[in-house]
Amino acid sequence: MPLALSTFRVFLLLASFPSTGKHFHRMLKGAIDWWSGKKIAVIGPTAAGKDSFLARLQNQEIPQVHSNSAMGEKVKTFPVKLALSSRQVVDITCKGVINIGGETDYRDDPSGWLAVCQDADVIFYVMTVNDLASKRFLKGRRVRQDLDWLLTAMPHLKPGALIHILINKIDQQIESHTDYQALAQELARELAALDRTARNVLHPYENRYTGATLISMKNKQIYTCAINLVFRAVYCAFHEGARCRTRKAG
Repeated sequence: MPLALSTFRVFLLLASFPSTGKHFHRMLKGAIDWWSGKKIAVIGPTAAGKDSFLARLQNQEIPQVHSNSAMGEKVKTFPVKLALSSRQVVDITCKGVINIGGETDYRDDPSGWLAVCQDADVIFYVMTVNDLASKRFLKGRRVRQDLDWLLTAMPHLKPGALIHILINKIDQQIESHTDYQALAQELARELAALDRTARNVLHPYENRYTGATLISMKNKQIYTCAINLVFRAVYCAFHEGARCRTRKAG
């Protein structure tokens, strides 16, 4: 669906945080090498798209029906060869739990989210565009509670571990709107509010937060476009953080 894809590109340029648009046309030097060998973890609420993201990473068909088990399956680790739009391939290791991981009791269990995230270099938190529109990142609501959990988990994670938010199901918003400029402006405001909340909640670890990106696990074209921007954004955030640390040390 070329119209949706071209519209989505505009959304990415107007409504992604931090500003990934400036890196849209090129992969920064060193990003491929930096990502190679990294370990990633995938967490988020039930039905946000975690299973679909894990399937996409493994180049498999996404699940047609969401399934969830009461106690959870064993944490699984598997290698991924991620093909980027530059026709280059990045070898990473993915760690996640299939068919489970969204309920709060599993999140808070030591063998739950913490077991998934402990040795990850990059943690992907998956939520939906409906979570964003419904402002579930406000105090007392589910996404905010997950951010609070991440704050308490930070001392137990790998030193330097980074966090990136994936906002899934943007295809549904694109398909249900005709005024794309108004939609992009609305999303920009909502993303700005989410971005501020994430940085405030994660203090003093806010430099580990690398931004939020709109994505669709269902639409392969949108997914491919978005995941390229995600990998660039995470690397750029790391690179800029490293430069800041170098300046402070000097």
